[in-house]
Amino acid sequence: LTEHFQNETAKLGLYYPPDPASRKDCSLGGNIATNAGGPRCLKYGVTRDYVLGLEAVLADGTIVRLGGRTHKNKTGFDLHRLFVGSEGLLGVITEATLKLIPLPPYRANLAVGFSSTADAIKTLHAIFAAGILPCALEVADAFTLAAAAKRTKSERLKGCKAHLIVELDGQKSSVVTEIAALEKIVRRQHPNFVERGLGDQECEAVWRIRREFSYSLRDTGLTKLNEDIVVPRSRLADLFQFAAQLQRKHGLQLACFGHAGDGNIHTNVMVDFTQPGAKNRSEAALDELFAQVVAWGGAIT
Repeated sequence: LTEHFQNETAKLGLYYPPDPASRKDCSLGGNIATNAGGPRCLKYGVTRDYVLGLEAVLADGTIVRLGGRTHKNKTGFDLHRLFVGSEGLLGVITEATLKLIPLPPYRANLAVGFSSTADAIKTLHAIFAAGILPCALEVADAFTLAAAAKRTKSERLKGCKAHLIVELDGQKSSVVTEIAALEKIVRRQHPNFVERGLGDQECEAVWRIRREFSYSLRDTGLTKLNEDIVVPRSRLADLFQFAAQLQRKHGLQLACFGHAGDGNIHTNVMVDFTQPGAKNRSEAALDELFAQVVAWGGAIT
């Protein structure tokens, strides 16, 4: 499992950054087949960026070895990278050589509440405009937060209409300085609250709640049509506005959360299929969502 692998490499002072929210349940093989990402891909990249080499079995039984064991390999075609994310179409992956990097010795984060997603997205742009590159930058909307508050009993999320998690990592002295500067930038946007987490234990307390978001939506009793889309970061505010329009037009609840730092938002259409016309309305909403994402130069991931 991905989480087990990360924990074991951390004991050696090494770091495997890809961290899907399901890391305690998902496997490295599945991550490679789907090119899994996660919150930290903003700074560190996705699974493909950590696969140095592969062994795979093709449809005719041929065994091929692709890539190698070196961090720099610019000769020929990157066929091993082509296999990552192919979901079994090109062959069955039987072995992988993964790249590990030094484990950052310290981390800190901010959990920030807002009155609207527009304010949260405005703050995101202010962070990047200040020249700060977080290792993770997550956003969630009001419906997601309400469901998470009910499941986790988090007092912080109650009544919160939008939420950002911003995390930094690196050497302790630099992280402590940068998180203070980051907090000043965030407070200029007049958030409802800002909570600072310092060190692994306090940071993980924030992420434990974040990893419950998807499960929280299932707890609502509605069927969760989970779509993973990515848009240019400049279109994030437009995406949340468009989701609100779809809600009104089709009479369906949409729940949006995810990796705002790179524009990858989990856009969930929440459906009660016992209601008349729910199936047709949900399909129409998804068609419109996908068409708009593509029109913005985004992708359906």
